[in-house]
Amino acid sequence: MRGIVFSSIKQLIKTLLNLGFDDEFGNDLNQKHVVNFSYMMFCLSCLFMIAVFSFRQMYSVSLFSAFGLFIGVIGLRYNYIGYFSRAQLLMPIIKISQITVLSLFYFGTSSGFHWFFVNVIAYSFVVFRADQRATKGWIVGASVALFLLCELVNTGGLYLSTVDQEIAIILVFLAVAFNFAMVINLVMNRLKAVNHHLRTLAEKDELTGLSNRRKVLADAVNIFADSVINRESCVFSIVDLDHFKKINDTFGHEAGDLVLAKVSAMMASVIRSQDEIGRYGGEEFIVIMRDTSLKKAAAMMEHMRQSVEDMLIETEHGIVIPVTISIGLAAIDPSVSRYEEISAQADKGLYAAKRSGRNRLSVQSDYQN
Repeated sequence: MRGIVFSSIKQLIKTLLNLGFDDEFGNDLNQKHVVNFSYMMFCLSCLFMIAVFSFRQMYSVSLFSAFGLFIGVIGLRYNYIGYFSRAQLLMPIIKISQITVLSLFYFGTSSGFHWFFVNVIAYSFVVFRADQRATKGWIVGASVALFLLCELVNTGGLYLSTVDQEIAIILVFLAVAFNFAMVINLVMNRLKAVNHHLRTLAEKDELTGLSNRRKVLADAVNIFADSVINRESCVFSIVDLDHFKKINDTFGHEAGDLVLAKVSAMMASVIRSQDEIGRYGGEEFIVIMRDTSLKKAAAMMEHMRQSVEDMLIETEHGIVIPVTISIGLAAIDPSVSRYEEISAQADKGLYAAKRSGRNRLSVQSDYQN
């Protein structure tokens, strides 16, 4: 139950941070996340002050906080409707104004409230790009100047007693630390997400959505090594579309791309979840079946061959393109020491299937598990 609640809260936070942003991997999404987070924290702090000072019947502070909340909601609205630049700039303006007024006139400089300028400076360095140096410069300069002013000028708070100011110092410290921790967390999570996305793109064939040659060959090495170490059976298969050049020449390359995409999706749907499939190059594919006998693998690949033969691939012009595949299979046996050997055996099986008339399967191993 606790895990479900935590997952729901995490999903809610992610939804709020992505409010108004459709591109999950946009270049400036990290800045947008920080802007949204800053507005959420600003609005929550305004609500907190409205509740506290309304309870203490200090309506001047409550009214000022309500006005800040109103401006904060406008900033969130800007984000939602896509006016990111406005939202980006409005946040430090309202934050600087709030900190200055509350520090110098309401809470007093002894409250430590002016330390929130540190958050404004951090916000500026994270949110504004290199080509926004002028904007970043005046925000940082204004924050530093006002911070020094609050440090040098000793003003007594109109609404906070000495005890209140001591409590305020603790709350300010906790709030500043929390803000720093969250901003760093957002930046690090964003970097991890982008790195993962780039790695996925580097390992995926753009047309078919399958693993590309580099990724599937790396998987082949790892799966082969695991199978040898664990003494498990493993079957390699090479699949080739029959007469694919003729399809391109007759129907055009767009139709050829359509065939590759459709056939790839069909083949991926037939194999088991623990098996690997990737585009080896052109119209050739590799299927690696873990922990299975050659007999079972042959039955699975025969089902794949039949499924592809039964497909009706229709172009946008209403032309139906018949498609078949030829398949070569080979399994690990005690004499195999490198994955290239089993791959070469599967390749021989493919050529045997081609020589035998295509649209068939050929097994190149007598080692039946």
